[in-house]
Amino acid sequence: MEIQEGLSLAKKTTMRIGGIAQYFVEILTKEDTEKAFQFSRDKKVPLIVLGSGSNTIFADGVIDAVVVRVLAQNVVQCEDVFTVEAGANLQNFINKLAILGYDLSPLTGIPGTVGGAIFGNAGQGPVGIWIDHYIESVEAFVGGVWKIFSSQECRFSYRESIFKSFHSPIIWSAKLRVPRGDPKVIQYTIEQLLKKRIETQPHIRTAGSCFKAIGGVPAWQRIDAAGLRGKKFG
Repeated sequence: MEIQEGLSLAKKTTMRIGGIAQYFVEILTKEDTEKAFQFSRDKKVPLIVLGSGSNTIFADGVIDAVVVRVLAQNVVQCEDVFTVEAGANLQNFINKLAILGYDLSPLTGIPGTVGGAIFGNAGQGPVGIWIDHYIESVEAFVGGVWKIFSSQECRFSYRESIFKSFHSPIIWSAKLRVPRGDPKVIQYTIEQLLKKRIETQPHIRTAGSCFKAIGGVPAWQRIDAAGLRGKKFG
């Protein structure tokens, strides 16, 4: 584990903007995780977990924290259950499973890592399928302790999980039970979903979707009703 000082976070995020991380570290093992946590304690600065850098904007100036990125991305299969490490790219994981005849297509097009998707329970809209639909358990490093959370203990809901209530949790891996299907059908579904996403959403650098539905009404409908579609400042 190498701790870098004064690293530009613009290089590590999709938006390519943001200030300098006082400390930055990429972790591959559980031992790295424990060392990074202890380092933040020793330096008396917060620990911030960064996924792949999508949906993330850092302020300008110096970020007085230890910014951690989980690079571990191994996948282990046991029948219909896959244990995947948090650093795995979600779309790549979906594509690999499709080839094997396992269907995670409802999560198609969501940017970022598996860990980030779990943290925010990523998925379709307020009444769609989210990643918790497949999760059996999650292993995370919380408050200096390793713990395995059952799906129920994760307290998943629309765009929420128990991990948002913790101080700097590091999600390490998850077990997902994935349904089988015809590889050709799954891959076709993925292609169609990606095509639709490209046609209906900006295909540019973006901070991502930053609105939640309220009362089951999609945010875009409320934005339209307020006459704010396309509104710009500056």
